[in-house]
Amino acid sequence: MTNRGLRWLMESEWQYSVTFARGITPNELSVRLGAPPDGTKPLATAREAAGLLTDADVGVVRTGEAQGWAFAAEYGEAAGTRHDVLRRVSRGGVEAVNLDPQPFHPPPVFSYAADGELLCSFGLGEEQRRWGSRPDLLLAELEAAGIILPTGDCLTVSGARHGLRIALSLGVIERRFGMSLPRDPLENGRLPLAVVGGEPSFP
Repeated sequence: MTNRGLRWLMESEWQYSVTFARGITPNELSVRLGAPPDGTKPLATAREAAGLLTDADVGVVRTGEAQGWAFAAEYGEAAGTRHDVLRRVSRGGVEAVNLDPQPFHPPPVFSYAADGELLCSFGLGEEQRRWGSRPDLLLAELEAAGIILPTGDCLTVSGARHGLRIALSLGVIERRFGMSLPRDPLENGRLPLAVVGGEPSFP
């Protein structure tokens, strides 16, 4: 797998939600997720961000931009996984995507909103069950990739190949939206950090 795109998430310890937005800056994305509109954004590593999760209601994001999409990696309380928040992120002609790994309650979930409306959402690995105002938005791509079979059922694989199966769906999303997530900055770099919920204690 590549270190760009989205599919590399399945070969990493993917435990954080990612919200993307096309049409606004990374700073505006953090604001729409709950951050205050002003203030200096310190730079933080993934480990430092996770270290701020001292209470259950704390949520922080690390933000950046890739291929025309602002992104926010969400640690702790992940507002972008909520459809009402994703609709808010997408208001004013913005497109918004959330990828929620659901580490404690699989499967991972994809959601897409535009101009204040949730258009399509489904579980990765359960793509035959889709919802939103346009649930079949990605149906042609899912069928072309062999994820949705001619019977309408969903491609199933053995447990050993489950990660590759989910990566196949991430590849469909990656191509459909021209979306990428830079691996090295997220895993090893320092990105702007904003608090979107609770009151973490900074060291």
